[in-house]
Amino acid sequence: MEKPLRVTFQTLWRSFFIQGAWNFKGMQNIGFLFALLPGLRKIHGDDTDRAAQRYVRFFNTQPYMAPTIAGVFLNLESQGKAQTAESIQSSLSGSLAAIGDALFWSTLKPLVALLFLLSFFLDQVWGVLLGLILYNSIHFWVMWWGFVQGYTHGPLGALKIGKMLSVDLTKKIALVLPFLCGMVLSMLAFSSEIGYGLFAGIVLFGVSLAAFKMRVDILTLFYGVFLASMLWALAK
Repeated sequence: MEKPLRVTFQTLWRSFFIQGAWNFKGMQNIGFLFALLPGLRKIHGDDTDRAAQRYVRFFNTQPYMAPTIAGVFLNLESQGKAQTAESIQSSLSGSLAAIGDALFWSTLKPLVALLFLLSFFLDQVWGVLLGLILYNSIHFWVMWWGFVQGYTHGPLGALKIGKMLSVDLTKKIALVLPFLCGMVLSMLAFSSEIGYGLFAGIVLFGVSLAAFKMRVDILTLFYGVFLASMLWALAK
């Protein structure tokens, strides 16, 4: 399916505000419909209002995955398969939400936050900038690429992005986290004025690796490091 550049730009821009009208009844439904409107107008013209009524019901997903779903729905709308869009909405939004939550909320955000802490201890501002660029580059790309795949290939496009951002990928990225946790804790020990800083740093690094091997939850590991960092800062 041909994707008009104007519709692509407008939909992606509006997707940044998908949670701007968050509500308890429909969750992200108003923001999602707002993102869909340029495409619906392109497809349905004067009949846009009736088409829009199909998307005022409950909708909730990981925000960065919403453009993929928008692309799929616009693809189906253009083919006159609105009923298919309605029937797969719940399963599609739920599946992509699980993938997006695991990748962004549970893995990439803690990873970038640990980079921030490490940069702080090393007095390297570039680390903060690198973390921001890394995280935002990934999520901007996922939003754009997901919409293009969904708009071009419909449900098959969503399946493609689901495979690429799979749990296996998240697990591979998560392997970096215990090393960063160990490095941050080691820096805490090295930066202290106590004589056993080297020994403490090695022990803390080992503890981080052991916690990961014991399958301690990544967020628990991250918040443990964060708490230790805050206590260290208060003690200085």
